[in-house]
Amino acid sequence: QVSTSGLHPTIWAGAALLFDGGHHRQAVQTAGQALESHLQTIAGPELAGQDLAKLFATGGDGIRVHFTELDPAGKTYTSAREGAASLIRGAMMGVRNLVSHPEWPDASESEALEMLAVLSYVAHLVDRAEVVK
Repeated sequence: QVSTSGLHPTIWAGAALLFDGGHHRQAVQTAGQALESHLQTIAGPELAGQDLAKLFATGGDGIRVHFTELDPAGKTYTSAREGAASLIRGAMMGVRNLVSHPEWPDASESEALEMLAVLSYVAHLVDRAEVVK
């Protein structure tokens, strides 16, 4: 059972009234947009959608984030960064994008809550990371 009280405040703030009103698709759409905006506060507006996964890239230009509590030479560090990048891509492509297409079936209340939990976890994960200077 998932409780909305533990969802990331940015994700739940935009979705709460819609979700509680039974507008599950719109709640997830709004939460997806909130996640994208949340990530863009770090990355800047030039990155959007699945490209926000570049926040966890190990090279290249632009703003990057990493997990300071992990040893950069360790496998856990690599897994955490690659996993976080994959989760961002998945959240954008597999949640936000899908509910924005009318041909995608409406989610049940429980499925919409699961989608919100995915978006929330990504937001929490990014909040744990530090910007690489």
